[in-house]
Amino acid sequence: MNAVPAIMDFPDRLSPMVVKELRQGLRTRLFGGVLLTLHLMLVLLTLMSGGAENAAVVSGWFDGIVTLVLCIIMPLRGFSAVADELKSGTLDMLALTRLSAGRIIFGKWAAIASQSLLLMLSIMPYVVARFVFGGLDLFGEIAALFYKWLAGVVLAAVIVALSTQRQFWLRAVVVFLPLLIGGCGAASFIMISRMGGGMSSGLVFTSFTKSGGGGSALLVLGMAAWAIFFFLSLAATRIAPAASLLSVIKRSVHLVMILSLMIVGLLTGSSAAMGMTAAGVLSLVMLDALTERVNEVPSVYAAFYQRGWPGRVALWLLAPGWVTGMVYSALLVALVTVYVGWTRSVEEAKLVAVSACGTWMIAALVQLFSTRKSRDLLPPFIIFWLIVNVLIATFGSLLMMPLTMKGTTAWFTCALPQFLPTGYVTAQAGDKAALLNLGMLSACIWPAVLLIAAVFAWGHARAARQEGWRMIHGDQGGSAV
Repeated sequence: MNAVPAIMDFPDRLSPMVVKELRQGLRTRLFGGVLLTLHLMLVLLTLMSGGAENAAVVSGWFDGIVTLVLCIIMPLRGFSAVADELKSGTLDMLALTRLSAGRIIFGKWAAIASQSLLLMLSIMPYVVARFVFGGLDLFGEIAALFYKWLAGVVLAAVIVALSTQRQFWLRAVVVFLPLLIGGCGAASFIMISRMGGGMSSGLVFTSFTKSGGGGSALLVLGMAAWAIFFFLSLAATRIAPAASLLSVIKRSVHLVMILSLMIVGLLTGSSAAMGMTAAGVLSLVMLDALTERVNEVPSVYAAFYQRGWPGRVALWLLAPGWVTGMVYSALLVALVTVYVGWTRSVEEAKLVAVSACGTWMIAALVQLFSTRKSRDLLPPFIIFWLIVNVLIATFGSLLMMPLTMKGTTAWFTCALPQFLPTGYVTAQAGDKAALLNLGMLSACIWPAVLLIAAVFAWGHARAARQEGWRMIHGDQGGSAV
């Protein structure tokens, strides 16, 4: 008799964390309910689109429902992915299985991405049916469906990263406010484009990807891959042990990403666009680098000292902690500022530097108050960012409005880096240069304050660095940096 082959649902090559999360996710009532409801509605809409006069409206509903599921409902499944593990204390048990922090975070994200992929593939027959009934652009609709899935998995990475925060209200504010604003805007755009010109979102995506040939599509995929890596590594840092060297991998990848954007801009003649893209990447990288706690584990520094003088140089840029993160971010700010000034204008380069000073300002505020003793610096950083950029900036905009209506330059906007870009745009032509220079001088105060705090924090970790030096060199003499 022939032996009955063993039935296996997942191959052993998959990470056990991915298998665990995927099994749990597929068995939940939420996934089953979303899948059933989605298909019932899509069947109804597909039947309505066959020869109906309101095909554009039906197509708008079709796109809206698919976008809602792939870009909002599925990513939100990671809202408490890590927070529940932290509250129940099961994260330590997962660490005992020798799963690294990165594999734990990746498993939770990969399970959501796989379920979204399953939903996306199940939608494909309806896209083909709509093409047969209505003569839509099949390639454009498939491209639109793929980009919706891609946007959804990027949002899932963002939400999984935020799920490392125990504060429910903080996660709710950061997640639901942008989703509410962005969701309303996206839905309005889809409905207007469908009812107005009959242009499908698939054609929008197709025109976007074809505008620069295959290079634009590769750029989008590359940016999405980097964004997923950034947020997953940000989350892994929050739960990783103190002896982890995740900062080396993270900062190396971020540096390569920014340099790649610059090189692509020079090779393709789109240096101006790539410069502003690099500035956006820089803002996220600074958030990560400036919210790491100063490491006091000797073995971390020993890993750098054992590589001689190159390791000692790399320590200032890649070692865990916000002190080296400030040096690292200063290097990136210098690179991006020079690039933007070369490819666009000196004024825009100054605005990039002012924006960087605004991020350093938030980090300085975290260090000036008792929040510097927090176990995780990311929550106080987000809170200060919300206070400065939402409350104070909104109040400043209200003060600026009557001055703008009178055609008067709002000179008070040079007081804070967050005010200056808006004040510069609305300033009188003859006052722009003076306002920008005053704002630059005012903004430079904050990196100076952060530098003073960094000197004290670096001194407090000197004992750990000395111990790391002795672990490598013993009693041979010399001292740590």
